[in-house]
Amino acid sequence: MNKKSVILIALIIIISFSAGVFTEILVPPGRFQLSTQLPDAGTAVIDYLKSDALMVLAALIFSCTVVLMPAVALLTLGKTFSLGFSAAYILSSGTDKAFGILLAALLPRGLFKIPAYMALIFFSFQAARLIRENYQQPAKLRHCLPACLRGYLLCFLALAVSSLLEAILLQGVL
Repeated sequence: MNKKSVILIALIIIISFSAGVFTEILVPPGRFQLSTQLPDAGTAVIDYLKSDALMVLAALIFSCTVVLMPAVALLTLGKTFSLGFSAAYILSSGTDKAFGILLAALLPRGLFKIPAYMALIFFSFQAARLIRENYQQPAKLRHCLPACLRGYLLCFLALAVSSLLEAILLQGVL
């Protein structure tokens, strides 16, 4: 992975997160209140894992179709935008546990999910490039695709660790 690609992907994710924060700040406050009632840890982990698996599966399918490859970046932008929006919303909720909730939710995401999203974009671009360059050489594709699939598996594992850690931390805070 070249340095320029990593910096560009990181910059886009930071801008997306920041846009989410500023969008929440600009939205007039509603009458919504932050709920501190969460499902049990097992249900939360299963829900998180479903979301993570769908994200990785969508990235895999979109990169294999090559034409839909930019949708992977858009999915990632949507995820980080909503993360920034949620962070600002939690802090503006005025709940006495807002900072603890924010820390419990953002720490695992910052350590695992955001780097996994960056890697997911990178692996998707690599897979799309590999398929585009070798679609007429099935033997070469069969040889190279397992490495791409390992990259997607690694992304899913990082997302799963983040989800597990987030569910446990949120249960502890609430």
